[in-house]
Amino acid sequence: MNNNLYQERSLVKASFMQKLLGQKPEENAIIELNNLLATKNILDITQADIKEIENRYLLTLSIEFPLNLQEFYAVYLNHCYCLNPFVASQSPELNHLEHILNLDLQSTNTIRQKIGSLTYRQNYEKAISNGRLAPKEKESLDKLKEVLQLTNTIAESISSETRTKFIENYVARIIKDQRYSPEQEKELKAISNNLNIQIQFSEKTSLQLNKLKLYWKLENLELPVINCSIDLQKLEVCHFMEFNVVWYEPRGDRQRVSTNPKTTSFQTIKSFYLNSSNSKIHNLKNDKLKFVDTGTLYLTNKRIILVGEKKNYNIRIEKIDFHVPFQDGSEICKDTGKCPLLQMTKNPDVFSILMERILKGI
Repeated sequence: MNNNLYQERSLVKASFMQKLLGQKPEENAIIELNNLLATKNILDITQADIKEIENRYLLTLSIEFPLNLQEFYAVYLNHCYCLNPFVASQSPELNHLEHILNLDLQSTNTIRQKIGSLTYRQNYEKAISNGRLAPKEKESLDKLKEVLQLTNTIAESISSETRTKFIENYVARIIKDQRYSPEQEKELKAISNNLNIQIQFSEKTSLQLNKLKLYWKLENLELPVINCSIDLQKLEVCHFMEFNVVWYEPRGDRQRVSTNPKTTSFQTIKSFYLNSSNSKIHNLKNDKLKFVDTGTLYLTNKRIILVGEKKNYNIRIEKIDFHVPFQDGSEICKDTGKCPLLQMTKNPDVFSILMERILKGI
């Protein structure tokens, strides 16, 4: 009955002392009312039915269980609002329930404000689910506010919170997907303008979005070409240059420093550097490495070149199996020989993405 809004419950067994004194557990009174709502149509329940329960338990439900009575009303009110909030106030069952439960005006108004606010929020979320608030939707929401008898303050608060939350969730999905294309940036601005919300990001979020914009360009546009003063081979172009790069090699016969020598991916690289402050990516451990030289690093379509203080070093791209990104550099894993580690204080993420594209030939 009543669309299964109320579920039948078992009565509480009397304790030894209650049996001895011929008493009934008082909580069974509200349970019996609940079961009455669960098994009969609301319009068929009378005040006499409720009075009979009170007489058997020698109590007044509105005094002993006021919150339970309010909950019974709130459940049915929410049900009516879910069906059609515009006609809920005309429901004979709802009005009858308010009457037989003997709820005072203050209680019902409070419940209507709370359930009404929830209903308004749900409808507002649905209205802007595509990031736009159409004029028809706004008109419908204005009518709903009047029907639910919400104050302007409550309605405006829900509106602001809902619109702000939508944008926050949209940005959170961008960061989770690790992709921020020009189309997405344009859409974010369009959403902000339509919903009339000034975008204000935390320092962390702004940094992540700026990184993702850069990563999208590095991953999807033509590789950048840098003019450099070193001699390049025929058809060789430079894509990256960084100063003060330190070249390390593993100590002794150790061939590899990475603990997870698997082929990298753009997703892995972006994840590393996007959340480097709380990810498992680690800095290079100098105590496990032998310093070789420091200088200017160049990455071309054919080689990695370090113009060092002692001498120059280079690794041909075809000799590289894969690379492992670190928070402050990258390990270059060659097919033979020692695998150098390049430590740089700036742009290790840019180097890693460009390195990945060059290795994949894209």
